[in-house]
Amino acid sequence: MAPETDPKAGTPAAEVKAQREAHWREVLERWKASGLPKTQFARQEGISPDVLGWWNAQIRKRDRVRRRVSRAAPRRRSATSRRTSFVPVRVVESTPQPAPAAIEMLAGGRTIRIRPGFDAETLRRLVAVLEDRP
Repeated sequence: MAPETDPKAGTPAAEVKAQREAHWREVLERWKASGLPKTQFARQEGISPDVLGWWNAQIRKRDRVRRRVSRAAPRRRSATSRRTSFVPVRVVESTPQPAPAAIEMLAGGRTIRIRPGFDAETLRRLVAVLEDRP
């Protein structure tokens, strides 16, 4: 029997694949519950012992992959299972830093006081205007 492709979830092919797997899981459960050898059980069910063996191996393989994937997936905790943890906090008073001093400059016989955060382009235009005056 050829290996099956892995169709996208939600498609008709995926549904058929899921139904087929469910059917063979039931057959394998009946075989294991019967305690009969594979050949005798297969003959009773009217199926090939090779097909029964193939599905047995496939189901075991799929279960191993699913267990591996579920262990690798990050586990989500429910809101009730989350633990609250507290981190110690120490409050430190900071001393206020002195404000940067203003700059004074002479331009066109006038004193210009420039405070921190000034707009350089505005200052250039102001100085240009003051220097052009008589």
